[in-house]
Amino acid sequence: MAIHKTEAIVLKRRDYRETSYLLSLFTADFGKIYAQAKGARRKAGKFGSNFLPITNNKIVFYENHSGGLHIISQADIIDHFCNIDKQIERFTCAAYFLELVNAAMPLAEKNAEVFSLVMKFLQFLDKEDRINNIAQIFEVKFLNFSGFKPRVDCCVSCGGHIIAQSKFSFVLGGLLCAQCYAADRGACAVMQGTIATLNYIEKTDLEKIVNFRIGGTIRMELKQLLRNFIDFHLGQQFKSIQFSKKMKVAYV
Repeated sequence: MAIHKTEAIVLKRRDYRETSYLLSLFTADFGKIYAQAKGARRKAGKFGSNFLPITNNKIVFYENHSGGLHIISQADIIDHFCNIDKQIERFTCAAYFLELVNAAMPLAEKNAEVFSLVMKFLQFLDKEDRINNIAQIFEVKFLNFSGFKPRVDCCVSCGGHIIAQSKFSFVLGGLLCAQCYAADRGACAVMQGTIATLNYIEKTDLEKIVNFRIGGTIRMELKQLLRNFIDFHLGQQFKSIQFSKKMKVAYV
């Protein structure tokens, strides 16, 4: 078995038998991996981490080449983002980000951009007071870096420029110009302001965009557009979204 060291964000943790944890981790060097922390629940002090989700850890693991679980031999927590747990809105946002990464990212494919993105957003949620439209900004950036990016710079069917009105096709994954509406009869109308906002978020550096305010109907349409696009392509119900609706959390 090869031995590896890397940083790892805990996406999901569940109990395994009486003594261990099964973990879904997103690592800086190996992408998403599944691993087992043997004895972590029983032996106090065996690991320098309790492997709670929304933590960043330095881990050492034995690679399982046969496709099974990797085995963690050492783990030390780097950051537990302690302020996120103190506010339900922040916690729900962070939980949604990790659920989305866990659902969308393939196993064992390194993606340094996504790892950096998640870290920056967790650090932002941990430190900043203003978190306007944070979920939509994360979704746009994540879709761009993860390969699920919708085509909004031109018509997804003919490749032509969008001059006036357009519709969004979830099936084809982008905008349709007026001449191509027939390519997807189920495509939905979308405001030009929503597309301009989406393009602005996609092209603007994170440091300049995190407090960008999106107003009124554009915010609602963008939120629904992104959520429907993600639901269509991933086909998964997110527990964090269901929780946010139940608790009436505004940020997700």
